[in-house]
Amino acid sequence: MKETIEYEIYIGCRDSKTLNEVTGLKELRDMVVSYFDRNKVDFSVVNATGGYLHDDGVFVMEDTLWITIIGDSDTDITGLAERLAMFMNQESALVVRNCVNSRIM
Repeated sequence: MKETIEYEIYIGCRDSKTLNEVTGLKELRDMVVSYFDRNKVDFSVVNATGGYLHDDGVFVMEDTLWITIIGDSDTDITGLAERLAMFMNQESALVVRNCVNSRIM
């Protein structure tokens, strides 16, 4: 087993001001897949549903893209998450960094 770093980015599809879905999950997914393809970054993308408590006290459910990147040290993960959040007009994107043991079988 090899110790490596796994990054997860969670980005929702609802606009932070209107709470409406301005850009759909498919469009966001296609954009992310295209970015990783152009930059030759190993990744996985999963469609998910998430929920969060909005600043105004309303609990919001939304379509969420869950992106996993394992072992890539050349990609600016935080910058990517910030750009995705800006594109989607999100208040934030969640970035998780884990140390994992992996082996290609």
